[in-house]
Amino acid sequence: MTSETPTICSPESERTAVPWIESVYRGYEKLLELFPVDPEQGLGGRLIFAGELQPESSVADALVTAANIAGAATLVAAPDALAQRRAMRDALADFVVNTVEEALRILKNEVRQRRAVSVAVAVSAVYLMEEMLRRGVQPDALAAQQNATSAHESAQGAFLHQAFLRQGARLLDATETFHGHFVSWRQEKCCASRATPVETAAREIATDGARQRWLRLAPRYLGRAAQRAMGVSIRAEEQADWEAALRRASAFVGGKRLEASVEVIQA
Repeated sequence: MTSETPTICSPESERTAVPWIESVYRGYEKLLELFPVDPEQGLGGRLIFAGELQPESSVADALVTAANIAGAATLVAAPDALAQRRAMRDALADFVVNTVEEALRILKNEVRQRRAVSVAVAVSAVYLMEEMLRRGVQPDALAAQQNATSAHESAQGAFLHQAFLRQGARLLDATETFHGHFVSWRQEKCCASRATPVETAAREIATDGARQRWLRLAPRYLGRAAQRAMGVSIRAEEQADWEAALRRASAFVGGKRLEASVEVIQA
């Protein structure tokens, strides 16, 4: 996998589904690097500040979705009316509220119950962070600072980020590269019970709790994208096992031995 930042795009087609899924997976993988994962509840009880939703798809979208899959509670700003409508339409947020008070009431209960929830607030990211700091609401992790609309907003955002980091928050940078590489496969629409060779091989290798959680829960939160494609990372040290598993899976499809080549969708 290269060090290039993945394209963030709305999952409207098979062509755009894979980059979107990979973007979410980057956030998911980064979250699970930052915190220990409970086998049952994932990151239940953790609070993630995901930045600010934009009228068009952005890094914040992927982080909110990743945190949902990881089981964390997520707070995100959505000052733009278009971003608010998109958050509801695409089910990016469980709740879209007008005030910080409403958001914190929801989060307090869900964090205590260690349940996944995502709340978007109709205010700017800077204002939301100011209110969090003033009220003593400390996130466990916060997204790396995003592009600001003014120099003042950029400076204030940097100051608030540093304040939370000094108090123990972890910085969540979902643009970092994977330890290995991301493999993906087309979902079989006509025969859901028949896995492709790539999917069979990936599931054979991805047996740890974190990736099993991803494969189990990601389709619930990825929406239309997961109806078209799915994927997971294969680590560098697993490459030989992955290639062997892929050869085995490629040789037998539907009970028959095949020699056909296998296509791996790369983002």
